[in-house]
Amino acid sequence: MLENNKTPYDFTNYIVNALKLSPSNTAILCVDCQNGFTERCPNELPVVGTNEEWIDQVNEFLTLMKERNFKIFASMDDHPENHISFEKWPPHCIKGTYGNQLFINTYDFIIKKGEEVDGDSYSAFYKDIERRIESELDELLRKHKIENLVVLGLAGDVCVIATIEDALKRGYKVFPISQYIKAVNKKDIKELIEEKFGRII
Repeated sequence: MLENNKTPYDFTNYIVNALKLSPSNTAILCVDCQNGFTERCPNELPVVGTNEEWIDQVNEFLTLMKERNFKIFASMDDHPENHISFEKWPPHCIKGTYGNQLFINTYDFIIKKGEEVDGDSYSAFYKDIERRIESELDELLRKHKIENLVVLGLAGDVCVIATIEDALKRGYKVFPISQYIKAVNKKDIKELIEEKFGRII
């Protein structure tokens, strides 16, 4: 777990020099970094703390990592207007809208999910979790010999934690950056992980 209150350069330096993670087998996974989940879209699903300063920090970090040749994978909700998830959540990330657009400036691969009216998935590893239709994420990661995932994005208590769980099930080592993960319930990703997998004693 990388601690908060660090600069994008601090995180980059820690990942490369302290953790000794290499772009040869490590990638950045940006979970649903879309305008519809930020304060840019107050009528969709804005997560508290996703202001312009936070978005700029995320982008600066990704630029630094890209300069060091790390591949960046970006998942995104890509919902039709009458998507099934709108029964539970406010309409968000609808195809062709500003809310659907990624707020990150650099990425190598886009993984879409929730594209069909009656299919949805919190995890980036699935397009439709009920029908167990996988996205191309796992295949792409293995194709590029990725073993470690540095994870960031939105929302910590929904799509990020679901993606982390599926990554662990598939044997990936996961390194969440808590400062670049915001949750609907405002909990830190460390607390969310402990709630999901058990308290660290």
